[in-house]
Amino acid sequence: MGGGCSRPSERDVAQDGRSTVTPAYEKVIWPGAPRQDKLMKYQLKEQFWSFSGQDYMVKDNEGKDLFKVEGKTFTVRDKMILKSPKGDENMCMIQEKMIDESLNESKTFQIFTYKPNKEGQESTEKDDGVPVYRYATVANIIWNVGNNFGDQYNCYLYEDNDRSETPLFSAYRETWRWDWDSKVNVFKGDQVKKTNGDLEQCDICAKFGMFSKDWWDNAFEDNNLYGIETAPHVDPILLVSVAIICDAIKDKKKN
Repeated sequence: MGGGCSRPSERDVAQDGRSTVTPAYEKVIWPGAPRQDKLMKYQLKEQFWSFSGQDYMVKDNEGKDLFKVEGKTFTVRDKMILKSPKGDENMCMIQEKMIDESLNESKTFQIFTYKPNKEGQESTEKDDGVPVYRYATVANIIWNVGNNFGDQYNCYLYEDNDRSETPLFSAYRETWRWDWDSKVNVFKGDQVKKTNGDLEQCDICAKFGMFSKDWWDNAFEDNNLYGIETAPHVDPILLVSVAIICDAIKDKKKN
């Protein structure tokens, strides 16, 4: 496990992002974006969490299109649709949940897929009349686990339509940076739970926030870019969805 650096964002991500909560290795939100056996980086635009109705493309560090984001604004609930790069297939839907599942949660978003995650799973929501299926949920935790500062976000998978008790990921936002440059470090949730939040004993699955231009393998126009770095064997669509939700929660709390 990790250790040694006082700032988690300065530590390397784990050599394997899987944990005891990770589902079967082949299972991902979208087969067109499988788990990779190497460290991956993804580029997102600034304020990619904004439910502005504008579409944009998420790319990897080699400039390859990963998926398209379609943001929609509603008076009561916001949602985002993640589509295949050509925009011809819906991969998943992100939507704010009106009622939190725990007294220790202040804001919650759910991730839905367009196909059942197991045989017999029933649909609980619809997207413009199309059935969608519970896959995961991300909640802002009010009382953090351990003696950690900054917002905590837990990502839980659904087993059928019941939320798992142990989080797949526990993410913490670093508080020592400027607001616009804050980093979020994503840890293995089972380790965070087992160690009662001792992050020095927990592996980092991913990091996201602003990164300098030289962090990328190919040249981009901007001097600073919002990026995501993930350990091997992590579901990329799920991880990017977690990043979107974490910053959507931050943006909504600020406004």
